[in-house]
Amino acid sequence: MCGSNSWCCNVASIMTRCLLLLLLLIVQFHIPTTTARRTPVASQELSRDYDDIATNTTQIVNNMNADDDAADADDDDKLSGAPSGGASGSGSGVDNAKLFAPRFKNKKKMRSLYTLPSGASISLNCQALGNPEPNITWYRKDVTNWTRTYGQIRKTRWSLSMDDLVPEDSNQYTCKACNSVGCLSHVMSVMVSDRVNHKPILLKGPANLTLMINESGQMECKYLSDLTSKKAWIFVPCKSSNDCSPNRTVLASDVDVLPLTNVTLEQEGWYTCTESNSLGQTNSQAYLRVVRTREANMGSAMRKMVTFVVLVIAMLILLCIIFVVYAVRKMKHERLLKQRIETVHQWTKKVIIYKPSSGGDSSGSMDTMIMPVVRIEKQRTTVLQSGNEPVPFNEYEFPLDSNWELARGQLVLGATLGEGAFGRVVMAEVNNAIVAVKMVKEGHTDDDIASLVREMEVMKIIGRHINIINLLGCCSQSGPLYVIVEYAPHGNLKDFLYKNRPLTKEQLEGSHSPPLAPPQHIITEKDLIKFAHQIARGMDYLASRRCIHRDLAARNVLVSDDYVLKIADFGLARDIQSTDYYRKNTNGRLPIKWMAPESLQEKFYDSQSDVWSYGILLWEIMTFGGQPYPAIMSAEELYSYLMSGQRMEKPAKCSMNIYILMRQCWHFDASARPPFTEIVEYMDKLLQAKEEYLDVDIANLETPPSTSDEEEEDEDASDMEQSRYHY
Repeated sequence: MCGSNSWCCNVASIMTRCLLLLLLLIVQFHIPTTTARRTPVASQELSRDYDDIATNTTQIVNNMNADDDAADADDDDKLSGAPSGGASGSGSGVDNAKLFAPRFKNKKKMRSLYTLPSGASISLNCQALGNPEPNITWYRKDVTNWTRTYGQIRKTRWSLSMDDLVPEDSNQYTCKACNSVGCLSHVMSVMVSDRVNHKPILLKGPANLTLMINESGQMECKYLSDLTSKKAWIFVPCKSSNDCSPNRTVLASDVDVLPLTNVTLEQEGWYTCTESNSLGQTNSQAYLRVVRTREANMGSAMRKMVTFVVLVIAMLILLCIIFVVYAVRKMKHERLLKQRIETVHQWTKKVIIYKPSSGGDSSGSMDTMIMPVVRIEKQRTTVLQSGNEPVPFNEYEFPLDSNWELARGQLVLGATLGEGAFGRVVMAEVNNAIVAVKMVKEGHTDDDIASLVREMEVMKIIGRHINIINLLGCCSQSGPLYVIVEYAPHGNLKDFLYKNRPLTKEQLEGSHSPPLAPPQHIITEKDLIKFAHQIARGMDYLASRRCIHRDLAARNVLVSDDYVLKIADFGLARDIQSTDYYRKNTNGRLPIKWMAPESLQEKFYDSQSDVWSYGILLWEIMTFGGQPYPAIMSAEELYSYLMSGQRMEKPAKCSMNIYILMRQCWHFDASARPPFTEIVEYMDKLLQAKEEYLDVDIANLETPPSTSDEEEEDEDASDMEQSRYHY
């Protein structure tokens, strides 16, 4: 009947119990009297009646107590959300009717938000009831075990306490009460903010102010104070900033801006903005100057104007000084130029050549035998002149060799034949003969000059041969160095072979493109063997002169008239442009695909390493200018390829005899390679063994005398002088 109101039900049950007790007392009071007047039989019946009434009364009271307990259990279930039946109490000794989930003891007193300043303390309470007694677990943002940077955490049975709070302690704290019946939680947010435990801090102070009479203005003052503070504006009247009255007047309180309206002379003085709290007081003051007219401010404006004028005048004086210094230095410079008209001092570079002495060992090393040493020294020279025209300036001073020197007037330069990074070759005409002139380009270095001089001296020492490019002369005085050599009209052998390679049937028919023009020169197998024979004769001559070429390849062999081949660029460190043949390392760019294994691995060069390069040159000839090892791009890869015993395959149009010679030149052991003398003999026998080559007469060509042959030098000196420049 009471419904959901448990308090009403409890009052009703108490009143019911009281009525039952009163009824029992009345029954007990009447039973003895009745028993005394009745017979024993009647007394026994009354006794039974009393027992029945007592038993019934006891059962009624027990039933009422059970109803009350059930109502209490229902109320607990509604608070905790657990089912009304409760949990099974088997084995625990607890009556199922008395089990209920946790509930907070003082739910209305539990707060959800705590806002505190830094340094305060807090105690979070979470007292809960339940059967069995619940366990309390505290969480900080879903974490049970956490620590504080400052201060400690104290946990008791029902509370969590923290002292000396800091802003880092701001977070959500959750208490969770659980027993075997259910769980209950409560979230509390803690917000801790910093505070300024200091006397007021000035943020913006009043500024000095100048006003005319009846003008208006204001002064502003701002402080920072976390505590309760009191602000006031105090005025001290003054006649000037140093002549002030001892009187003090409070003008305003608790305002940041002090208005000054229609000021008078009496309002001139110091205005102090003061603010105080429980920790101290801070003051800031400004001076108000009251003037009758603006002329009073003309003094400061005049001072500023004077300062500006002084700065301008000082700047003009400084510019005048700079101009005078510049003019004086220019006059001195012109005077020095006039003095240099008669006497000229120049820094030049003297080229010194140390020629090797005759003789030597039999190792065939070019470096120790015939390689000249070129050194360039810087020196100061003085030139006297009488006219106004300047003396031509020559950067380098070369030693004069009258046997090879040619007057520059006889040399007529023509088109450029080829260029490198620092040098170039130009076609020229000397005494109605076509020659080639080697020279350095602008931007060259001393090393480039030394290399050109070294090449010229080596060609002088080596002498003349039909199968090498011979030196014809040089122009070294009164101008740049020109080295004059023989001219080969057909260019280098590699390009010559590639341009005149035989065309295939598909190329002639031209099914997909216009047919190609046939080559200018028809090169036969006989011509290819002639080429190889001439190069072998030229290299045999260089080896006999104890010269190591170091860069024998088809690009360094030139083709002259009548298919006469001439070896060029021997015994020198050159600047090679073709990146297909050279790879950069610490010692410069090297022709790795033409180098022998000992040259790749140990940087060692001799005549037998030139034999290896001759074998690669044979392969180029038989493939009409093909590129060796097209799939290999580095020295390490090439060395591994050669170490494994692999060699290039025989070209398609190469005879087996030529390929056998290639393989002999490519022997890994340098001592097992044939010298150039044996190669020349082998080529002679190969040419004479076939009927179609019986008309070959290159092997019987006469060799002109060498300039180093002392016995024939005197006899042929005049003939050489006449024919030196004739091609």
